[in-house]
Amino acid sequence: MTTARSASEGLGNSPTGLHHHAYVCADQERTRQFYEGTLGLRLTAFWVEDEMIMGERHVFSHSFYELPGGGALAFFNFADPAHQARYKAQPQTLFVHLALEIDRERQRELKVRLENAGHAVWEADHGYTYSIYVTDPDGLQIEVSAD
Repeated sequence: MTTARSASEGLGNSPTGLHHHAYVCADQERTRQFYEGTLGLRLTAFWVEDEMIMGERHVFSHSFYELPGGGALAFFNFADPAHQARYKAQPQTLFVHLALEIDRERQRELKVRLENAGHAVWEADHGYTYSIYVTDPDGLQIEVSAD
């Protein structure tokens, strides 16, 4: 996708890129198998936090999967079942999704890996980009696009 202005130019004091996209997962290991094992995104950080958030103690694990360009996908999982239920990921429709960029050859290879891992994948030729779509184990819709 082309734009009139490069991402580094921004609009004056605007953000310069994606730092991370955060989501709640039901199981960190299952999430790792999907994002690292199947999608091929490297786990770059994992830790447990115990902190007060809005006057309430929260204990949770936090993982980060590296995206090219410096951003990351981040996932929370809460120790307290009540917190996990409150914050759990909600399945999304197709039009609420995360879109990742890839070249066409790697996209074809990824589609095969996803299908071999038991994930339903569908394809769409949008004209300006060719996309494959998959749903992660917690219902996050993911588009992988090749311009």
